[in-house]
Parts: sequence; C-alpha cells; structure tokens
Amino acid sequence: MPSKVEGPVDRLTYNGFASASIIDLVSVAFTRSETDALQATPMVREMLGRYAKLSSLAEATIQELTEITGQDRFELIRAQALIELGRRMGNSKRGELPEVDVPEDVARRLDHLRHEKREHFVVVLLDSKGHIQRISPVHIGTVNMSIVGAREVFREAVKDGASSIIVAHNHPSGDPTPSPEDIKVTKKLVEAGKLLDIPVLDHIIIGYDDFTSLMRKGLM
Repeated sequence: MPSKVEGPVDRLTYNGFASASIIDLVSVAFTRSETDALQATPMVREMLGRYAKLSSLAEATIQELTEITGQDRFELIRAQALIELGRRMGNSKRGELPEVDVPEDVARRLDHLRHEKREHFVVVLLDSKGHIQRISPVHIGTVNMSIVGAREVFREAVKDGASSIIVAHNHPSGDPTPSPEDIKVTKKLVEAGKLLDIPVLDHIIIGYDDFTSLMRKGLM
C-alpha cells in the first residue's frame, strides 16, 4: 500500500470505486479539481446533512447546489446526470445482487486474490437477505493478522447499514490453512460483531488452488 494515501482521488485510484466511501465519491463528483476534492469534506458533510438520501442529490435544484458547492451550472448538471445514470444502472440490475449461500460463493468473488503477492484483508458487507452489498478492503500489505482491528473491520459495515459481514484474506504463501493468529483474530471479531449486532458469519482464507472456511471447520 502506498506510504501516504493523500485524498479522495488517491483512494479511488488505489482502492477502486466499488469500495469507496460516500464522502470520497461525492467529493470528487461535486468539485472541479483534485485539490478541491482534497478540501471538500466539510462541503460534502453539509450536502449529506441536507439531502439524507443520495437519490435526493439528483433532484436538488441547481440553485441549492450552487449555494453549497460554488460550481457553475454545467458542472452541477453533469454531476446530477452521472448520479441519474448510476440510479438507472442500479435499477436495471435490481434483483441480480449476488447471494451468499455457501462459502464457495464468497471464494468465487475473491478469486482475484489467489495469486496476490501481498496479503489483502477484506470485509464482505451483506444485506438482510444475504446479498453482497459490496466488498471493502481493510488492509493490504501485511502478513501479520494482529494489525487487523475491529474498528477498521466494522467501520464500513456500520456506515453502510450492513446486516452481517464475512471477513476474508489471502495467504500469499498459497496455503489457506488458518494460523493460530487467524483463529484468534476471528474470535475477537465475532465477539465485536455480537456487541454491534452485526454478526460475523465466516472468515474465508484464500490460497492458490483452494480456500478455507473457518465457519465450516468450526473454528469460530
């Protein structure tokens, strides 16, 4: 992972749009430059405070958005147009959100991690029906599980209103056998999930040719 992830544009570039926070997405969508996006957090918080639902941003008047952002008419209309495109794309795919029934469902979604040279720890956010909302990266670049904390794991789950989560990481060695530290950290996360009422359903470890489900092995 880069030594310094400076701002919204850097985070979108490195982590990808699917795992981006709402604040970073809105910061980039409603500013003119990377420098503006870097300083946009107060403005974005004002916007999100005024428009509780993201869909409301597409319905806000140009005058309202101008007062908050200071952007010109075309820039704001372009941003709203992109939001509307996203809404329509979401509607066209409604009902196609991947559902998690067995650990294999998650392992297939994380197939890209099989041959990573660094360890990637991710959290899979699930809705009340067991559909994957999104997969959010938690940490990249360590083989020491002790660095993974409950705060980092549950931050995105709380923000997105996830009903439950599955955590996962790859073993760069290719061997998906859980280490004692893997098991220890998993049990800590399970306890934290109980306190937050966001159950941790499984911990998937990805290897080169196989994976391990700690839930299936009775290690949670």
